[in-house]
Amino acid sequence: MDGTSGMKIDLPNHLLAGALGAAVCAALGYLLLGTAWGWMQEESLAYFHREVFMGSPLYKDRILSLCVLSIVPAFHLAYRREKDQFARGTLLVMILLVLYIVFLQYGE
Repeated sequence: MDGTSGMKIDLPNHLLAGALGAAVCAALGYLLLGTAWGWMQEESLAYFHREVFMGSPLYKDRILSLCVLSIVPAFHLAYRREKDQFARGTLLVMILLVLYIVFLQYGE
């Protein structure tokens, strides 16, 4: 060890890697929310996806907003480690999701 504490994550510095990392973070946020919701309601994750996310336009934008928020830690980590291209990839996915949320709210 070199005297530093903690484990460092070495992120690749590519736009595509950042976009992929953001998609994984968004999916994890969705799964975490769906699992917690299912546990609280005593339903399955499949029910959450089918009835709450796909079947209810009222909650779709809120669920996607949480997915966007789940990307923020990856962006912050990339920014702090000066991985600019990775951070841009995460930011690209966040912007696209926010535009989709705006479309859901005003476009339908």
